[in-house]
Amino acid sequence: MISGKSLLIAGRVFKELRRDYRTMFLFILSPTFVLILLKGMMGHSPADFNHFGLITAGLFPTAPAFLFSAFALTQDHNHRTLEHLLTTPVSKLDVILGYVIAFVLPALVQIGLMLSVAFGLLGLQVAGKWWEVGLIAIVNCILGLAIGLMVKLFARNEFQLTKVLAMIGVPHLMISGFFRPPSLMVGWMAFLSHIAPWRYGVELLDQFQRHAWPTAAAWFNFGVIAFIVALLFTVSSVTVLNRRTA
Repeated sequence: MISGKSLLIAGRVFKELRRDYRTMFLFILSPTFVLILLKGMMGHSPADFNHFGLITAGLFPTAPAFLFSAFALTQDHNHRTLEHLLTTPVSKLDVILGYVIAFVLPALVQIGLMLSVAFGLLGLQVAGKWWEVGLIAIVNCILGLAIGLMVKLFARNEFQLTKVLAMIGVPHLMISGFFRPPSLMVGWMAFLSHIAPWRYGVELLDQFQRHAWPTAAAWFNFGVIAFIVALLFTVSSVTVLNRRTA
């Protein structure tokens, strides 16, 4: 349940995001810009654009949430804003929900713009409905936020965080199935793909490439994503969201 404390935390985090207009600009426009580039690359191959465009539209919102949530939490940690917050009568669930709300609000604008351009201007055609793709994009955005909070565990400052994000993000994308299905990968890489959260986002979106309504496989992949999000938030609550002083 969303409490008033969660909304207050969300308001503070969102105010910080809004203050840095360049970050907000990149957060909202980057998925749309990538889709436009993808259309330019695959303009003469509609089938390829429909495939990669759908995955990009549904999965790419994970990346900005992943990056900016990790940096936002690192700044709050280093400025002891989070430390001070945890001394007040708020629960760790309030803090997590506050961050989720703060990032989902601009994500709604981001995803709305992206879907309007993708299905309108760029002519993306898939079996699923546009609003289904939008809901998946929101779920993947929350997944990105959960990964971003968890990544803070491995970095103390922005410089370390930049290296950690590069080490995690690129290999994660390569084994997620975005470029090649796991079934066509070599054995060890196919095995590693089972622990890549983005794999289940790609497979969930692939179902809506061919089906207008959720299938059993779609519900399975959605359930795995929900489990991973819950697990990452739980681990973050007992590791990242802890007080360094008594």
